[in-house]
Amino acid sequence: MTNISIGNIPLGEKVICVSPLTDIDVYSIESVEGVDIIELRIDMFSDISEKGTSDTFTVARDKFNLPIIATCRSHREGGAVDINDNLRLKLFKSVIDLSDAIDIEIRSKISKDVISFAKDHNKTTIASYHDFKQTPNLSTLEDIDKMGRDQNSDIVKIAVTPINYNDLRTLTEFTLKYHNKGIVTIAMGELGRTSRLFLPLIGSLFTFASIKTISAPGQLTIRELRQFFPAVVKTCKDL
Repeated sequence: MTNISIGNIPLGEKVICVSPLTDIDVYSIESVEGVDIIELRIDMFSDISEKGTSDTFTVARDKFNLPIIATCRSHREGGAVDINDNLRLKLFKSVIDLSDAIDIEIRSKISKDVISFAKDHNKTTIASYHDFKQTPNLSTLEDIDKMGRDQNSDIVKIAVTPINYNDLRTLTEFTLKYHNKGIVTIAMGELGRTSRLFLPLIGSLFTFASIKTISAPGQLTIRELRQFFPAVVKTCKDL
């Protein structure tokens, strides 16, 4: 597998738990025990000014001492609010030195700029794709992966919505085929809940689990993750 880390956390050696947080979470939560990496969802912040955002990142880094993924999701792909691309680019730049990885949508007009900027600052890059209605066929998933690779991203993250069990088989087949390329795969929604457990075991580099904020349909909590797979998710302790 490609040697990829986020901060001081190597990916691919065990099941890695990423937990999404808002600015309110950062200031109110006292412990993120059981979490390996935090994702700060800027689009879910109550204050999305450059100063407010960078202040939250500073507090999160000092308070939790964990690697940080900076995400400012586009409204088109599940962002909480509609933030224009110029502001999104400024916000990414304002927290680049406080982050360990940057997540940007493959189809975003600013994706190449964000990835290039992150690379210049030696940050891990995640090119992401979200489909809240369906699961594309295998050929389309491969095309999406190629788009992310062509943008020179370290990781391609694909989150889709299964309509039936064949869709789960398709995403599983894709994960197995590309498990050594640096991928994260997620099946969203109720039908996809189990994917958050088994896909990390066959090649997806990390899985998302919530403390308070649920950032996608079907996301498990840290407690649920432990309940279903306590022997595998070794870092997830009782909160």
